Amino acid sequence: MRSRINKTQLAAAGALVILLAAGYSHYARTRRVSVRDFSTFFVGGRPVGVTPGDALARLHLTPGELRDGSASGQARFLGLTEYLNHTRAVVTHTIDDSTDTVPASIDAMDKYGIKATIFVSTDVEPISSLWPRLEEGIRNGHEIGSHSRRHQCQWPDTLPFCFRAFGDEEVTGSRDDILQHTTQSHVWSFGYPCGNCNTFDFVHRKLARAGYIVARNYPDELNDGHVVPNLQTFAADPYNASYTQVVQKRGGIAKTGRTDVASVNAKFDEVYEHGGIYSFVSHPDLLEYGPDKFYERHLSHIGGHADIWYVPMGPLYAYHTVRESTSVKALDPRESKARFAVYDNLDDTIFQGSITLQFSVPSFSQIRSGGSAVAERETGLTDRWNEEYYRREGETVYLTVRPNTIVEFR
Repeated sequence: MRSRINKTQLAAAGALVILLAAGYSHYARTRRVSVRDFSTFFVGGRPVGVTPGDALARLHLTPGELRDGSASGQARFLGLTEYLNHTRAVVTHTIDDSTDTVPASIDAMDKYGIKATIFVSTDVEPISSLWPRLEEGIRNGHEIGSHSRRHQCQWPDTLPFCFRAFGDEEVTGSRDDILQHTTQSHVWSFGYPCGNCNTFDFVHRKLARAGYIVARNYPDELNDGHVVPNLQTFAADPYNASYTQVVQKRGGIAKTGRTDVASVNAKFDEVYEHGGIYSFVSHPDLLEYGPDKFYERHLSHIGGHADIWYVPMGPLYAYHTVRESTSVKALDPRESKARFAVYDNLDDTIFQGSITLQFSVPSFSQIRSGGSAVAERETGLTDRWNEEYYRREGETVYLTVRPNTIVEFR
């Protein structure tokens, strides 16, 4: 079947011709683009991390072993919870730029139990001195995200500029830098430098091909559109993901900041009341540090809630993808009180997190996942995304496990 090129693609192709006429050798010398950037301009990039093959077969099951309905023996599957551990709401934080104040921001977050995606530009100093603190942050539940290599900005963000600024060197190079300098096993998140180029589909496709599953924007800074985008749920397009509000002083080309503690706290309270996702952005250079300053006063207000999931942006969107992709089917209980297959077709080297399943179970003595006992957890903050445990609320059980397993109640 003959493929068709739409008007947008035709216009983009024309722009590329202009780029070539302007002198490809210039861009090659400045390392902005490569031949591959031209050859892959129209190549698709979504979805990320979908594996071929039969997920049931990997569990040594056949479709005929799946039961109709949601019940197995003495247990009934009620559904997948919206957030990990069936928390009421979510707090996710992102901070931007490779600056000397990044460690102070991480220290403040750690004091109040906030987890963040730390967007760094990997070819902008003082990045070389930040890697040890970033590695420590990974061990404490933070995520390191890409902010490109060189943090190039331009207003307006034309297609020729975006083509150069989002060359493979910037997109995959920054990813590789993070993987080289840290023990983080994957880079899930990208932050658009200055919010540029977030609307271009070829950029979205390039980010997906590099393995990113979410890209956070910074919309219309010139007109303060970045101050309160007011997103309180998952973004409809994860490659143009917005957020709730900024918490920072005025900076860059913005006209205002958002530092009034009562106002920023009230926005969090609004999201929490409705059981949403509170996502806030800060630039460490636009903060003030200390328990009496606006940043830490806000962190103190939002931290420490037992019914909130504190999670970086990438693992949060990974959970959403896993939740949308996972099937839970009843099996013959055999010698157990109940058995269920939990499976998806996602690459577990990318989607490494757990999901939470809700069951109605009158009584049991043990839960096993993949043949291993799952520990009961009664208290504690939900501030990790890849652990396995269960907790009870009467006859309701919230079981948090990694997919592609067989769950047994005994």
